[in-house]
Amino acid sequence: MQITGGIYNSRKIKTADYDNIKPTLSKTRQGIFNTLASMFDFKGKVFYDLFAGSGIIGLEAISRGFEAVCFEKDRKTALALQESYKSLNLKANIYFGDALKNVIKLGSKADVIFIDPPYESDLYEKSLEVIINNNILNPQGIIILEHPADKIINHEKFNLIKTKNYGNKQITYLSLI
Repeated sequence: MQITGGIYNSRKIKTADYDNIKPTLSKTRQGIFNTLASMFDFKGKVFYDLFAGSGIIGLEAISRGFEAVCFEKDRKTALALQESYKSLNLKANIYFGDALKNVIKLGSKADVIFIDPPYESDLYEKSLEVIINNNILNPQGIIILEHPADKIINHEKFNLIKTKNYGNKQITYLSLI
């Protein structure tokens, strides 16, 4: 897998090879960061990847100037993430365990929160609830959901900024009301 932009552009990273990991495709990552770039400057902003998996989204964020914080429940996957960071001489800012509990304990706010849990889970709505109930997103922040295009996610407590389809996946951008 390869980083698609920023200071680590074209750098290859190894990822854990597990059936349950579905890395965000390069075209989708480019689209996400191009959309975010039209909204604000990344320097000094904080990016949370709640369900890191391969970790490529967090590494893309760092490459483009964000401070990235990753959350991963699976120990083997978290160790592979640490190796990816190490290969780029980066300090891994990875929290192992339940993302929704750890993000609350962190006690800080993000400018962007990326949510891409296992598709069959109920973690989309739970994540949105944790964000709103615990004031985790900065007032001008953005939430990005990656999900199957046919999955309906209740986001009534947020403003819908835009959606974009990439094949059978959809990227949904939300902000606070």
